[in-house]
Amino acid sequence: MADTEVAVALAIDRLRDLLSKSEVIITYQKITDQIPVSISNLQGIINTRRHAYLNQRAQNCEKSLLLLARSTEKIAEEFLDRMLRDHMSKPQIVRFFSGMNRVCAREKMAEEFMAKVKLPIQQLKLSWPAAENGLQDNERASSSSSSQRNRENMRQRVEYDIAGRDQSVDLLLAGLINPDPPLRVIAVVGEQHCGKTALVRSVFNMLQIKHHFDCRAWVSVLGLGAESDWMKNLLVQILIQMPARDQLKDLKHKKKEELVDMVYQLLMEKRYLIVLDNWGDATLINDFLRPFVDSNNGSRVIVTSTDEDMQEQVDPWTHKLPLCPEFTNEECEELLLASFNGGQKSTDRIKELMKPILEKCNHSPPAISLLGGLFSAAEVNNFEALVDQLGNCPTVNDFVRLSFDELPYMMKPCILYMALFPKESEVPTRRLFREWAAEGLLAEAAEESMSAEDCFHELERRNLIRVVRRKPDRSARTCRVPAFLHEFFRQKAEDLGLLQIQYSSDSLAEQNAPNQQNQAQNTATGHYDYKVRCLQSFASFNTCKPGTQAREIEVLESRILDGRPNLLRVLDLEGVYKPVLPEKFGNILSNLRYLGLRWTALDSIPESVGNLLLLETLDLKHTNITKVTSAIWNAKNLRHLYLSEASFDKSIQRHISSGESLNTKLETLWGLFIETADSPMLKVLKKLRSLKKLGVTCRPGAVKAVTECISELAHLESLRLRSRDLFGQPAILDLYKMKGLVLLSNLYLLGSLGPKQVLGSVLPRNLKTLTLSMSGCEDDPMPVLQHLNHLIDLRLLARSCSTIQLCCEAGFPKLRFLKIWMLKKLHTLVVKKGAMCNLEELDIKQCKKLEKVIGLDHINSLKIVSLTRVKKDLANRVEVHQDTLVLKSSVESRSGSRSCRQAKMTVNIIAIVSSKVQEGQFGKFQSQEKVS
Repeated sequence: MADTEVAVALAIDRLRDLLSKSEVIITYQKITDQIPVSISNLQGIINTRRHAYLNQRAQNCEKSLLLLARSTEKIAEEFLDRMLRDHMSKPQIVRFFSGMNRVCAREKMAEEFMAKVKLPIQQLKLSWPAAENGLQDNERASSSSSSQRNRENMRQRVEYDIAGRDQSVDLLLAGLINPDPPLRVIAVVGEQHCGKTALVRSVFNMLQIKHHFDCRAWVSVLGLGAESDWMKNLLVQILIQMPARDQLKDLKHKKKEELVDMVYQLLMEKRYLIVLDNWGDATLINDFLRPFVDSNNGSRVIVTSTDEDMQEQVDPWTHKLPLCPEFTNEECEELLLASFNGGQKSTDRIKELMKPILEKCNHSPPAISLLGGLFSAAEVNNFEALVDQLGNCPTVNDFVRLSFDELPYMMKPCILYMALFPKESEVPTRRLFREWAAEGLLAEAAEESMSAEDCFHELERRNLIRVVRRKPDRSARTCRVPAFLHEFFRQKAEDLGLLQIQYSSDSLAEQNAPNQQNQAQNTATGHYDYKVRCLQSFASFNTCKPGTQAREIEVLESRILDGRPNLLRVLDLEGVYKPVLPEKFGNILSNLRYLGLRWTALDSIPESVGNLLLLETLDLKHTNITKVTSAIWNAKNLRHLYLSEASFDKSIQRHISSGESLNTKLETLWGLFIETADSPMLKVLKKLRSLKKLGVTCRPGAVKAVTECISELAHLESLRLRSRDLFGQPAILDLYKMKGLVLLSNLYLLGSLGPKQVLGSVLPRNLKTLTLSMSGCEDDPMPVLQHLNHLIDLRLLARSCSTIQLCCEAGFPKLRFLKIWMLKKLHTLVVKKGAMCNLEELDIKQCKKLEKVIGLDHINSLKIVSLTRVKKDLANRVEVHQDTLVLKSSVESRSGSRSCRQAKMTVNIIAIVSSKVQEGQFGKFQSQEKVS
């Protein structure tokens, strides 16, 4: 059933995509009139399908619907390809003289379209009872009342917030930060899918752990194979996650002995934490641990495994810790409630259903989590019917299958698209949303007024995708699909013919023939060597960076693109070292919507990129490209352009002088560089009235002209403005009429405001995030900033102000995050009672003259105070609320000695540890005092 829904969803997406291109490519009215009818009929079929699924007639038509949907998708793609080639191949004069022939050809195309798509869909629709268009009733409900009841709770959750394992978290945290100096190896052992990885990741990502250890590395392990291969690979994965990774060159081609020596040298003077996740054979672990130096500084290694002998192998003298015991009934209930209503109290009806529901889950955390996700999208009176579909003794895969089947049909391709990315990889939502849009997967959702963020939230709510990091406004920054779900989605996408994986000849996967697909994607976080195609997207994960000399790859090999480059919509080469782009690149990939070249070290791109008429996103951030071809402005559909402090070549003047209309659809322009006040780009900037996100760096002489242009961009929501002189040093900023940008919510300013500019007169009133760097304010900025009532995140960075005191008298009602970094003259920070009443995190770094921090004990919401490189006396005297966690790192003594040994003291972690943690379980565990 789900396979057919995926096929129908893709067919509708392709038809909607055709319809959206009618103004640019398809101008024949008869065709554009037929497409909505076909979409409507397909929707009618899919909307009645579940209700009639037990009807024998509907079951007999299932195969017909699947074949028809796949045929429709193929016909729509081929039709668009024909129209694109026709549009691009004919010069204007030829188009004029062959007009009649072209009209006849298009009429023939319309007749073919009707014969192959419209009529068969109409006939098939008659096989089912009539239904309304749009979502099914139960799917509409999932997007309305039930989705609102826990939306705010979900927006605060991240991947490492786990429920039901509080005691295990406390126990593991105590073992990591206890003062016992020798290197210890902690084994977290349990059955498959019992929550080992989730438990360790929850502790690994804690702020106190990040402060406690000098460096951390997470390595996912699967299929060890030949000894030299697996050990080399894992050592490389550790090295590329170390702080000095930029100095490490050509790791991939070094011998095992050289890598062992490098690991030893790097870790010799560091307190490190290394996680080896999903280790198989316990007898191999000691061979791998030999290079790990024991500096008697509290370093730790964690190994997760299903092998019960692991603890005996790694540390037979330490008492075995019950870190992953089977969930109790109370813990199961806690996890279920957290999974579907954010941990709110259960109603009487839910309490009645709890016992039979949990019996189905068999105390399995993934099963409970997925079932909770299903309940979050259903009404309470439907819970029993959902559980009944699982049958007797269901496996975890049965829960995954049910969760996928119950997704609204339009979202099934969205979650299957996650199979494009390597297992366990952390995916930026910026990248994911742009690629969803490029594939056309959001077209149907848009008809229901759902954005990419809405679709993502629905998948997160159903626990099919997890947020790893959030932005200050609590929207998702990065996400991940749990490993067991990724495996299901990968297999499902392959079964449907949507996914193809091609491994490089020297990848670990091909060296170890068994379990090739698993091993290639699980060798370690951040290191992959294979190419993958999903739907009409192609991505290469030949990352091997940093410091590894990768061979340049030819991205348009026929064997990669299956001989159909003209159908490709997404080309994602992010992180690939210097891919080769042919000069006629833009003529070959005529259907391309997304071109991702971030972190590729490219020096230029072909001018033919301007021929990509349908291109929506071009990402050149973190490349070596400083001059961009002005041919980009020929891509009239471009919405998002990311640069790396680049300017446009001189030919942009020709585009302006020619009178041709410039692209006015651009919403994101990031990384632009403007050198002079007479730059032609200023004329372009004024016309980009749809811009929502702008990042621009300019020379001092161009600042006023740039800010004058910016003041006219009424839809601007995010702005980064930097002023630098010829030597790269911050220069004067002239903020011209910025206060009028009422939609601006995110502002980053680097440069001096000058003596005549007052913050209160230039800052827009609706800011949510504000960063000031090198601003040079002589007076305390807090009395002005406190009137920004919507401010959530405030960052006062180096030389943003030169005052000796920051005093918050009142205001800042919504502020949650405050960073104060490198203010050299700051002596006192005062927060009066009633100010910053919702502050959650305070981060003070390298304020070496700071003597007093007053008033933090009044802020009950304050969770974390981070003090880095401040005076020891201050760190010891700071007063906070009893539940606030204080992190002290590299605090300095009064003597101010420059000696690294004298200037640094051991990081103090003031941790609130469960009283159930017994003294002696990790040798001499010394409980640490709370701050009061």
